[in-house]
Amino acid sequence: MDHLPPCIDSSSTQNSKVRSDIWGHFTKQEPYSEKKAKCNYCGDLIKYLIGTSGMRNHLARCKENPNREAFKRQKFLSSSIEVSVSHSPTISKFDQNASRMKLVKMFVKSELPFRFVENEDFRDLLCSLQPRFEVPSRTTLRREIWKLYEEEKTKLKMFLSKHCE
Repeated sequence: MDHLPPCIDSSSTQNSKVRSDIWGHFTKQEPYSEKKAKCNYCGDLIKYLIGTSGMRNHLARCKENPNREAFKRQKFLSSSIEVSVSHSPTISKFDQNASRMKLVKMFVKSELPFRFVENEDFRDLLCSLQPRFEVPSRTTLRREIWKLYEEEKTKLKMFLSKHCE
């Protein structure tokens, strides 16, 4: 698979599943009990005791990180947006689930191949629109489409049973 933009790469590292996109830039170090991760760019070891914010902060200032400026902008934008949301009724909060459902429906309606979700340019576009959106893998996309299909099929059966008795 081609290199995916780091802001939306939510792949697993080694033997454990991880949720944060930040793990695309770090490698967990053994023993895992020490909770340290090695920066894939400069090799620094960063602790992740209760979260990944230290790792994210490191990426924003890591001189070897080719996306350092993007991480600085992303951090600035996300903090300024969260402040703005409370003061402005025109800015809505980001909803990962609603956005994922929009993506699923787009793939169904447009009959796009599932592998398109892993296209680097497509991921770059989504990242530029909403850096916090975690783009699903094609396997997850397929699973979400099946789930939507089953939900719609159930709704249709209920509708038919009500109106065709």
